[in-house]
Amino acid sequence: MGAPFNERHNGMLRGFIPKGTSIEKYSPAQVLTFADELNGRPRRRLGYQTPEELFDAFLDGIYAA
Repeated sequence: MGAPFNERHNGMLRGFIPKGTSIEKYSPAQVLTFADELNGRPRRRLGYQTPEELFDAFLDGIYAA
């Protein structure tokens, strides 16, 4: 996970927050909506699972132990 991975995420975030725009322009609720949308998108790098699915599975493993 190097610079290309980070740049990809920056590009995805720019779909919500244009480059050069301060995040302070957005309410905390709006930022959480952006995060929810991004975390619900399947990723090839994750085997076409979403970050949300993988995080939920991780937590299930912790609570099952």
